[in-house]
Amino acid sequence: MPVSRGSEKDSAGPVSEYTAETHCGVKAICLNSIHMHLTEIECGERAFFVSWTDHSVTELPFIWLRDNAPGDLHPDTRERVFDLSTVSIGIQPQAYELANDALLVRWKDKAEESVYTSQWLISHQPGRVRQDPANLRRELWTAGTLPEIPRFDASSCTESADLLYEALLAVKRLGLIVFDGLGDRRSAGEDFGDLIGFNRRTNFGVMFEVISKPDPNNLAFTSLALPLHTDLPNQAVVPGYQFLHSYRNNADGGESIFADGFRICVDLEKEEPGNLDLLMHASVPWRFHDDNCDIRYHQPIISQNPNGEFDCFAFNAHIADVPDMETEVLYDFYAVYRNLMKRVRDPRYSLRHALLPGQMVMFDNRRVLHGRAAFDPASGHRHYRGYYIEHNEVDSLIRVLSRELDSNANE
Repeated sequence: MPVSRGSEKDSAGPVSEYTAETHCGVKAICLNSIHMHLTEIECGERAFFVSWTDHSVTELPFIWLRDNAPGDLHPDTRERVFDLSTVSIGIQPQAYELANDALLVRWKDKAEESVYTSQWLISHQPGRVRQDPANLRRELWTAGTLPEIPRFDASSCTESADLLYEALLAVKRLGLIVFDGLGDRRSAGEDFGDLIGFNRRTNFGVMFEVISKPDPNNLAFTSLALPLHTDLPNQAVVPGYQFLHSYRNNADGGESIFADGFRICVDLEKEEPGNLDLLMHASVPWRFHDDNCDIRYHQPIISQNPNGEFDCFAFNAHIADVPDMETEVLYDFYAVYRNLMKRVRDPRYSLRHALLPGQMVMFDNRRVLHGRAAFDPASGHRHYRGYYIEHNEVDSLIRVLSRELDSNANE
């Protein structure tokens, strides 16, 4: 397999096999069907240029190919075992060829030939984000566009991977779902969460009991109304999904309230772009403290990910510490902060739901604001049990279920 030299050239991948979509600001390339085959290879100074049956050309840097040789993963753990520092940044192939619809390359530092199949090259082309079943387009909502929270039967989701997968896709899109039919057990909500992922421990424990009690250390543990908020912006990482299981609820009042924080962000971007900019850059001090802890963190109320999509709405007026911006910033901050409070409480955003015993709400705590109406503790017993599961746990399960369901469908 002699090495032949070719000139560097502009290149493009086999785009005819893909549909480009934008999910959460990430350009994902979705493979529609695999009919593409390798037809020709040319060796440049730093890369191979491979041609495809649709006449497109893909540039494959040598250093990238060597670093990502599929055969260099550990056979059991599938982790990378190749040490990039052991080869030159200007690495060159010793020999190469196209055979059996694959690129075969011999590297100086490697005894075995590296095999890059056409399917592998299509799936991993430079510049194309790998398809991710957990990367879904968000569906923003108001009270008018989402008149009812999607509901799923908990026992059916426990028994059916398809239904659990459907529920998780719904909460990824909307940020909010309800599970019905949890058993009449104190641990029913907790047990269901074990299907999804590990619970995050906070200063309130792994599980927290939402009941009205004497000497509370949080307003949630009173019978007062709670304006819309997100939990724990005082943490360096705001918890991902929150689960609230209505274990007992026969008190008067206490209706749950939800609002889509990202819908509010989009409206701010349209209607008050200057205010949005301040909310994304003003670092707000958040603090929770009691006899046992003092947890503080500075962060803006609204943040975006590197793709320009909103990814966190950190808003909890009850644990906002004394603002410590410079004086000239404070005037603008208070005007914008006050307007945001009024917008958040605008009834057009608020969705109400009375959680019945045996129901559990799951919502994205970095997106969906939640609150409740006041209730009368003398009228009955109201006992919710809550916990948090991080985004990466939910995303991981979506990917695993997608893989399993696809495998079953192809059998």
